[in-house]
Amino acid sequence: YFYYLDRIKKLFTYLNDLRKHILKKYVYTINHKRIAINYLYFSMLTGLSGAALATMIRLELAHPGSPFFKGDSLRYLQVVTAHGLIMVFFVVVPILFGGFANFLIPYHVGSKDVAYPRLNSIGFWIQPCGYILLAKIGFLRPQFWRYYDKTSFSFPFLEKMKYNQYKEYKNDYLFYLDFLKKEISDDHSFFWKARKVIKLPQYSVFSFVPLKLMMWKTMINYPESFWYAAS
Repeated sequence: YFYYLDRIKKLFTYLNDLRKHILKKYVYTINHKRIAINYLYFSMLTGLSGAALATMIRLELAHPGSPFFKGDSLRYLQVVTAHGLIMVFFVVVPILFGGFANFLIPYHVGSKDVAYPRLNSIGFWIQPCGYILLAKIGFLRPQFWRYYDKTSFSFPFLEKMKYNQYKEYKNDYLFYLDFLKKEISDDHSFFWKARKVIKLPQYSVFSFVPLKLMMWKTMINYPESFWYAAS
């Protein structure tokens, strides 16, 4: 009995030491070389997911109506968009700017480490969080492939905060804007309504607003079926 109890105690001690070693070496590290290696490992994992999506796309093109999509053209477009975003922003960019840049630039300039090591470490750990959010948004929301994330849902607190900030400005150059909100009635129908009328200072500063509204108005006037892949 005491023999097995001692073995179990040693096992838990070993696992605890291993956990501390992994946390210290990979999670809490601020060494630029280790962070560069973390970037490379992360890019390899996300590259596998991107390759899996690419394989699904090619199987669908080779044999339309494959069990991955079951004839759903919208799901196919979602996978195409997710594949592109993953390969560019979570494979290519982390390898080039996170991996090689972190590893080589300090040596190139003759420095022991980067200027802000802790900020460099935080910058890496933002990547997995962004990947999780991308996967969540990409496969749970039907309009993901059209990049309408900011106008397809709302945060009432943030809307009220922005409205209060804009309301504080008083300027001769006033530009009135209907604060628009998109409401989702079902998966394929969207309606717009005016929420508030707010004053924005300096029309020249906000000259991008009418352009965005014009683009939205032009895009949403097309029927939803216009954006689907032809079956």
